[in-house]
Amino acid sequence: MRIVIIGAGNAGRQLAMRLCEERHSVVMVDADAGALVQAEAGLDILTICGQGSNPAVLEEAEVDKSDLLIAVTDNDEVNILSCLLANSVGVEGKIARVTNPKFIDGSRLYDLQAMGIDLVINQKQECAREVFNMLQMPGALEAFDLFAGKVMVAGFSVNAVSPLLDRTPAECDRLDLIQRVRVIAIRRNKELVVPHGNTVFKQNDLVYLVGQRPDITGFFDWVCPEIKPFEKVIIAGGGDLGLMLAKLIENEVDCVLLEQDEERARFCSAELDKTLILRADALTESALEESGLHDRTAFVALTGDDESNIMNCLMAQKKGASFTATQIARTDFIPVVEQLYLVNRIVSPYLSTTNAILHYLRSKRVRAASLLHNLPGELLDMVVGTDTKIEGKLICEIKIPKTAIIATVMRQGEVVTATGDLQLMADDRVLVFCHPDAVRKIHSMFR
Repeated sequence: MRIVIIGAGNAGRQLAMRLCEERHSVVMVDADAGALVQAEAGLDILTICGQGSNPAVLEEAEVDKSDLLIAVTDNDEVNILSCLLANSVGVEGKIARVTNPKFIDGSRLYDLQAMGIDLVINQKQECAREVFNMLQMPGALEAFDLFAGKVMVAGFSVNAVSPLLDRTPAECDRLDLIQRVRVIAIRRNKELVVPHGNTVFKQNDLVYLVGQRPDITGFFDWVCPEIKPFEKVIIAGGGDLGLMLAKLIENEVDCVLLEQDEERARFCSAELDKTLILRADALTESALEESGLHDRTAFVALTGDDESNIMNCLMAQKKGASFTATQIARTDFIPVVEQLYLVNRIVSPYLSTTNAILHYLRSKRVRAASLLHNLPGELLDMVVGTDTKIEGKLICEIKIPKTAIIATVMRQGEVVTATGDLQLMADDRVLVFCHPDAVRKIHSMFR
């Protein structure tokens, strides 16, 4: 597939890296020559310097001969116009990243998808959902929903007192819980382990599960009994992301939003119903004391400054917060912050954008694709077609790659456990975890 990416920033480079891994032909366009040099240094791509909304530049990039155009610059108008120009020359797929939520749900009269843009992504909305899920399940290192919320994916770490330690799934005390969830992957140091019945859980293993939310919640209550639900959530930063998160969480738990700018604080107050808005700097001890921070508090830093976010979290930890999470825009900061254990969780808007775009890139039979932040793999939401090789076969009969595992099946709106004796039927939706090197093989199995 020939793909043109408009924008050589973090999002564009993340996408180009993944697309090159899957052997797509990538052309990258950006007005910043230095950003293009940085992107080209580690990737096998063609680069063109120029404004992505300039018809002459798009013509030089041969957009009319491309299968897909992805516009991920920091300028919403450039992204939208680039896609509209691509649509005018018959490009099959057009994806635009927008930061202003009004472009998505601000008006019914001006629908970007109706104008020819196939996918409109707001990375802040994706981040807000991700943080909401982690706050709902504090024992999870990563959690998100699939199948319209009917299935949850969650990851946790095996500690020294875990009931799973040094046991196989069959040796665990709570077989009733083990049988209702599916262990799909383990990261052991830097190695990916696709689990089988004889796999032994080791200390510090990062284990990923798939199941229905009540079953996942019950499982976490068992393996992480020391972790209690949060009684309060404090959000530092009343920008779009902070406001989106507050809207999601305020009906679930006591919520406080800290915002320094008076006008923005007033705007957030008008948008929220139950959240307490404080005009204050989260770095001041008085602000945290006024917000009522205690040992059952989750603190989430969502300002636009990475360094301030990290410092805000460290201050909240000092004052006794039991959990801290932050948004980090610079992807090169993430491994450093993780290795130093400065915060409990990190979210990245660029990884959220990559997830949504890879979702679109799969064939028509693929409904979703989600990257796991801590694993070198993907979750693919596939549909069994009537003429595919796997239709009518039992799961145990399918020659699936060793680096892949069928996690769960959705049949007529109901979740079905993916046991070996389950027969796959046409129109079944199948959730498959696989290493990147198995993506094409899985893809071909469902054609």
